[in-house]
Amino acid sequence: IRDWVLAEPLDWPETDEDEVGGKHHMGTTRMADDPKRGVVDRDCRVHGLANLYIGGSSVFPSGGHANPTYTVVQLALRLGDHLGRTLGGR
Repeated sequence: IRDWVLAEPLDWPETDEDEVGGKHHMGTTRMADDPKRGVVDRDCRVHGLANLYIGGSSVFPSGGHANPTYTVVQLALRLGDHLGRTLGGR
């Protein structure tokens, strides 16, 4: 497979030598108190649905400048606590 991979040069976009790039998908199911402005509320519950939650960087209302991993982990822990309190007795 090495020969196959190296057979044709990859056509990467030009960047500065010191530039570091990466992509993190965020904001596709935004968090907002108003259902007209977002998909989920502050507890990550989908507006208008009693038992559907979304956890992940898609609920971020905007992107940041840093890797979102720790924020996603904290959001997941917070959502887990919320679900434990609200659904734990069921």
